Amino acid sequence: MRLTTQPSKDYGLDLMIMHQALASGKNLSFSKFCDGEWAVIKNQRINNSEFWFDPENPEDANKREGLIEAFQFQHENYYVGIACPSVFGNEMHTEMKELSRQPPHRLTWADIWVNSNYQYYLDNIIPLFKNSNTVLFCNSLSKINNLPFLPRKVFKVSYNAWAYDWGVIEESKKYISNNNVEDYTFLFCCGPFGNILCHQLTEFNSNNTYLDIGSTLNPFLQSEGFKRDYYLRDTYFSRHRGTWGQDSEV
Repeated sequence: MRLTTQPSKDYGLDLMIMHQALASGKNLSFSKFCDGEWAVIKNQRINNSEFWFDPENPEDANKREGLIEAFQFQHENYYVGIACPSVFGNEMHTEMKELSRQPPHRLTWADIWVNSNYQYYLDNIIPLFKNSNTVLFCNSLSKINNLPFLPRKVFKVSYNAWAYDWGVIEESKKYISNNNVEDYTFLFCCGPFGNILCHQLTEFNSNNTYLDIGSTLNPFLQSEGFKRDYYLRDTYFSRHRGTWGQDSEV
């Protein structure tokens, strides 16, 4: 799968390319890195009620290292989403592109599932989960019964999961090995821990699909630490279309 590239990088088209690949049964991995993940990579303190990081805490160093490894991991099935310059600025966007070391056709927007793409995601991506053997990683307070699909397996984790649930990495690898899991769809709704899981599991067994879908299931799961504006159709964020840079056509 090749995503669009400059000078014709297209926000909606990237989503449709991913949709077509998933619908055809192609295994792929997607890991999104936006302002929160970037703050950790830049070694800056953050606490957004769902995850937190303290650069002065020695125990947090492994988290940051794992996140950087996930950001720079290279695999033909592994795609990375980064921050949009129209929201976060060209400097941050450019620095993320360079530090990621990803080839242009495996880079896209961190918010590819949301904002003006969210309705398409609801209408076209979520229905694919109904017809897949789905493994969900989500907060322990999540209301699984509200989902429009039934996961085959659920790993429930804490807020700030990468501090308290690191063992889930090995647990999920054992689940894959012990059950000969292939062609399953793994969904990560657990902050930057999802980035690390996406990397670790893709490296462990690339014969599955691993998707960091962030907060996109929050309206169903109702376990978010804070509300996202893109749920509301009449906000700036629901109208926003991602841009990739001055030479992009979007």
